[in-house]
Amino acid sequence: MDTDVIQKLALAVDPPDEDFDPDLQPETGEQYLQKVMYERKKCPSVVVVRPSSKRRLQASGSGIVPASSVRNRAHRMLIPTKEWEAMQIQKFAELRDTITGYRNSAQYQENLQRTQIFLCFENRKQLHEYCANNQPFVRILLSIPQRNLEILLEYLFEWLQGDGESQQEESGGTAVAASSEWITQWIYAILACIITPLEPYVHSVLRDIAKTCIAARNELTAEDELKVLPLNLLICIISKNFHQLDLSDNSAL
Repeated sequence: MDTDVIQKLALAVDPPDEDFDPDLQPETGEQYLQKVMYERKKCPSVVVVRPSSKRRLQASGSGIVPASSVRNRAHRMLIPTKEWEAMQIQKFAELRDTITGYRNSAQYQENLQRTQIFLCFENRKQLHEYCANNQPFVRILLSIPQRNLEILLEYLFEWLQGDGESQQEESGGTAVAASSEWITQWIYAILACIITPLEPYVHSVLRDIAKTCIAARNELTAEDELKVLPLNLLICIISKNFHQLDLSDNSAL
């Protein structure tokens, strides 16, 4: 983009010449504008702000999954096949396409006006109770602003790790919460509805969710085929559909 175009002068003022002294106090409007022009030339065209390393940790409880837990030590019977992954990837992509088409339809606007849901996203207890006792219907999720969906995704990650310190202590702090089926359902539904591209910290939350699922899968036995299905589904969707391929089980896909 041509910066001269977006910074084009609105008033015709002669630029400061070589005798211009920037240290003098402007006495006229013209001198003031000349000083502004002088200082503008010293500013870079693009300024990049370095993100604070504290923001991610303050924005969520994420970042507490140790790197060692990412290592896949699950029984080979619990690892999904390439065919299973390919089918899940296709189904999820088709679901997102359907939701995107619905979001752009007139029916969506009509249903949005009829959908009444009152949730306080600063009240984790209320959100936990609502999600644990209600299905993640698309019409509900599409009525929630994107930022609130991101907040809910962070909460779901924390709940996935275990509700309360006592439950985490019993599971050694690595296993997924005992009754996590509703949590994985909500995470999957939010991933289907969330608008991309995502903020970098949201990708970080998704990575933490996948790491938690990998760590939980490592604790299962070959007989836990039913328990591993929602874990494999989230690992597959996050790694493939949200481009976190280093966490994938079958990176060749």
